[in-house]
Amino acid sequence: MVASLLLGLLGSLGHCVGMCSAVVILFDRQPIFQNKFAWALAHAGRVTTYSLLGFLFGAFGQTLWSFDKLQAALSILFAIIAFYMASAFIGLSPSPELLFSGLTKRWGKVMRGYKPASPLSPYLLGLLWGLLPCGLVLTALVTAIASKSAINGAINMLIFGIATIPSLFAVKWLATKTNSRTWSRSLASIVMMFFGFQFAMRGFAALGFVNHFMVGQVMFW
Repeated sequence: MVASLLLGLLGSLGHCVGMCSAVVILFDRQPIFQNKFAWALAHAGRVTTYSLLGFLFGAFGQTLWSFDKLQAALSILFAIIAFYMASAFIGLSPSPELLFSGLTKRWGKVMRGYKPASPLSPYLLGLLWGLLPCGLVLTALVTAIASKSAINGAINMLIFGIATIPSLFAVKWLATKTNSRTWSRSLASIVMMFFGFQFAMRGFAALGFVNHFMVGQVMFW
């Protein structure tokens, strides 16, 4: 959950500002978004989608982790994914978003064609906003799978979504602050690498290559 919180806070400063600025501008042109309550509904819808995705991915992870023989392989696989996401986040490897470029274009077409018609329209648009293919969200979903629980996965993504809200409310101002976006991406990458290291060690411990490491009653790896 700590990883989800830090990813949301730090990642949104660097990634969401660039990724979602177009979405914010698109919404801002709609008359219904001329008040803050509509924006609050939109963010509530986005966070709802993240939580539902976290529930589904957490349930999937719970099923996978139930197989003892898979745990070492899964830990190492999650570590590889985490390291890749961390490197993509700072531009050292291709962003996973490139795999979904066609889907992103179709998503944008749907969003541009939607005309808000009711007071709840911002919430519906927020639900759709949460489905925008995004590397940061994909990274957060790794933590949901690794949580080994549908409920914990939902909570992880809820925390992640809430943590991104401040940056998205300030997206127009943050878009001009290149330096802050650079260091926040770097810090978010470090968080993800630390997460990857933890799972790599957990996998090696399951294979007997290293000893498990406990902090009190909590198994760190």
